[in-house]
Amino acid sequence: MSTSAATASPSRPAGPDRVRTVRLTGDDEALRGVVEHVCAAAGARLLPAPGTGGAPPEGGPAADLELLDVRAAAGPARPGTVLVGRSEDPGLWDRAAELGGCPVAVLPEAAGWLAERVAGADPGAGGAPGGGRVLGVLGAVGGAGASTLACWLADGAAGETRPAVLVDADREGCGIDVLLGTEEQDGLRWPDLLRVAGPVHAEQLWPALARTGPLRWLSWDRSLPGDGPAPYPGVLEALRRAAGLVVVDLGRCAPEAAATAALCDEVLVVAPRTVRGVLAARRAAALLGPVPARLVPAGLDVADVDDAFAAATTGLAVAGPLRFAGSVPGAAETGRLLEAGRARRTARDVARLLRATGVLA
Repeated sequence: MSTSAATASPSRPAGPDRVRTVRLTGDDEALRGVVEHVCAAAGARLLPAPGTGGAPPEGGPAADLELLDVRAAAGPARPGTVLVGRSEDPGLWDRAAELGGCPVAVLPEAAGWLAERVAGADPGAGGAPGGGRVLGVLGAVGGAGASTLACWLADGAAGETRPAVLVDADREGCGIDVLLGTEEQDGLRWPDLLRVAGPVHAEQLWPALARTGPLRWLSWDRSLPGDGPAPYPGVLEALRRAAGLVVVDLGRCAPEAAATAALCDEVLVVAPRTVRGVLAARRAAALLGPVPARLVPAGLDVADVDDAFAAATTGLAVAGPLRFAGSVPGAAETGRLLEAGRARRTARDVARLLRATGVLA
């Protein structure tokens, strides 16, 4: 008999056939029922619940995996603990950060992810990449309409029965949820994710996102942005696995926006049909470097800037035009921006751009 086998705890026999154990701290019976199903699917055993605090009962066996209900999450958590809750539980991600960035499982949506964790596998961000596309939208200048177009593209794709998510990557913009008129709506925001350590998984993230109809979105808010880097790479990769299309509002062209654009499959550069707009788009193309990009001339042609001139000056192929109705600014101020994007002429422009980028057939 090996030394490790001789010294193994009687309650946790060594060997590949040992049944893994899970303990859930909390008294939410519905949540416990979900965890019981997860354990059954993973071939694990759910141990009796301890008292609030996460410690096993005196003299009781140690569990392979500790789960902590967010509603019972008082005090510190043991290393390796997974915080569990439901999408409507307030402060789920804040509490995870307070506990040192422990993993989060939003149940029942993340049951598959949790089952892998229960079984002892590392359900990391590895594996085959998801089939979703990440499409960035960049304004050549401020006020070009990049955020507006990003909202319309995501809404147009979601309206075609494919999962779509709108991601606000304009950290200084005070939140794309203001454009949507949903700033008072509950749901995950970027500041909730800034303190979360480790990879973010699609099954954790997707059910926590706010939604407007079929469209899900992730926005910054009105708090001070802070100095820490935003976890754009991990979050965008997780969303790519969950959605058919991820539309990223990159904001105005700047080095930080160009760095985030490198995470996209393609970028649409929105430029006013003016000499200044076209020159700014040429600079944006240079900042983007090898990132595939196309030009979207926007607004009225007040300077005799046609598509051929814009393409020749910027070196970018034109994906299609974007015409703004006079009612759009008012719609953006009154929470009716998505409605304005569904108007016939605008919807045609948006659909043309979705086809040009391969999102729609």
